[in-house]
Amino acid sequence: MPGFGPFDSYSDAVLAACPAILSKPNATAGRVQDQDFPLRWRISREYCAWLYYTPDHKYEMSNLTDQSKPDDLDRKRSCALPSVVDDQRYPPDSLKYVFALHNHPYAAALSDDDIRAIVAKGRIHGFEFQGRNGTLENQSVKLAIIAFFSNSSDPEHPTCDGFFQYIPLAGQLRKWTHTRGEWRCQQTGTIKWLNDVDYRIEKKTAPCQNFAEGAP
Repeated sequence: MPGFGPFDSYSDAVLAACPAILSKPNATAGRVQDQDFPLRWRISREYCAWLYYTPDHKYEMSNLTDQSKPDDLDRKRSCALPSVVDDQRYPPDSLKYVFALHNHPYAAALSDDDIRAIVAKGRIHGFEFQGRNGTLENQSVKLAIIAFFSNSSDPEHPTCDGFFQYIPLAGQLRKWTHTRGEWRCQQTGTIKWLNDVDYRIEKKTAPCQNFAEGAP
C-alpha cells in the first residue's frame, strides 16, 4: 500500500523519506563510540520501503515494514523488503520500481545482503525505465538501493546526515552526506560482478560520476 506521497521527483521523495524513516522507534543507535551504543544496537530496528513510480508520473513510497531477517550472532540488522508493492489503485505491472529504501542504525556501508538483494530485485523488475522527473520528461531512472544514516549522538532526535547508495546499472557505490545545508556525493568504490552470484569491490575515492543519478 502507498505510504506517503506523491512527489514530482525522486529527489523530493528521498529528502522526505530520510527523516520519515530515521524517526521511527529505534531506527538509530547513535555513534559507535557512544557509551550506550551496545544497548541501543541490541534494540535497534531496520525499516524498509519501496520508492516507486506510478502511471500518474508521480513518485510514492510504500508503507514501511520492519519485518527482519534472523541473525543469530546479532552482528547486523536487515529488513525483508517485499518484492512487490500492493497499490490497488493501479495494475501491478504498471508500477516502476525506483529505490529500495531502508535505514542503517549507524553509519555503516552497504552490506553484502544489501548489494545482492537489489540485484535480485532488478532481475524481477528491471534496472532502468524512462519516466518523468520533476519538469524533465523521458528521463532514464535507474534502480538503486539506499541506506539512510544519522551521526547524531541523540537517537531520540536523529538528524538526516546522509545515505549509502548502490546503482547496479552504473556499478557505483556512493556515499551522500548532508552538511551545512548542502548534499555532497563521493564515489567509494565500484562493483565488478564475476558471475551471477560473486563480485568484488574495487575501492575508489572520487567525486561521483554521472552526479545527477540518484541525487537528492
